[in-house]
Amino acid sequence: MRARARYVIGACVLCLATAIVGAQNGDDRSAAPDEDRFINASLPDIAITTAAGRRTSLTDAGGGRPLLLALVFTRCAGVCSPFLASWRSADASVPIASSVHRVVLSFDPRDTVADMAEFARHFGLEANPEWTFGVAAPEDVRRLADAAGFWYDWDASRQQFDHPAMLAAVRDGRLIRLLVGGIVTSARLDEMVREATGAFVPSYPLPGRIAFRCYQFDPRTGRASLDWGFALLFVPVGAISIVTAVLFTAGARLRRRTREDAGA
Repeated sequence: MRARARYVIGACVLCLATAIVGAQNGDDRSAAPDEDRFINASLPDIAITTAAGRRTSLTDAGGGRPLLLALVFTRCAGVCSPFLASWRSADASVPIASSVHRVVLSFDPRDTVADMAEFARHFGLEANPEWTFGVAAPEDVRRLADAAGFWYDWDASRQQFDHPAMLAAVRDGRLIRLLVGGIVTSARLDEMVREATGAFVPSYPLPGRIAFRCYQFDPRTGRASLDWGFALLFVPVGAISIVTAVLFTAGARLRRRTREDAGA
């Protein structure tokens, strides 16, 4: 019985350790890609074939400019199309968007150059030189996805890939910024473009990470303004001031009472 108990305990410890290690390595498929873990990661400069049939590399596709990169698949029945549509819409309102190049790669081995060309036509981007739709060798796409924290798993029951929606900003072969979610807003896209091109972005909130901020940054105007969290900085000063005032007042009353008692 003791041996069996030790075996059960050992198995439980092993399972727990595996779960912890898996979570630390980003293997939790229920969680979105973690920008904190993958920021500044080096991305492989994989070979790609564009929707126009041109062989190039990830870096050369944009002529050496910073990249905005998305991984999708054309048969997606979920987030891919709404995600790309919102990106295209937001892109039209970002004034300095010409300073970056956009790359949309498929991670589905079934997708062909013709499939990606049709995908580009669907969004009216087939003739836009600022956008590159393409495919790459499955093993290269997997290396790129792993380096960027992007995951995709085949769901045989739905005949679909399970994957997040993610836009990555890349400069000099390194991951500069991640935007995770099915909708790309013009404000968040503007932040990504500014950071990808080396502009200083004072502050931006990571969703669900920061409850109180000292100031807000407006990417449209480039200005910072105080947020109500700034008031928290005055709490210790205020508390010390109140305590000091109370002690000073109490001391003065004690001294006055002592003098009165002595005079009596």
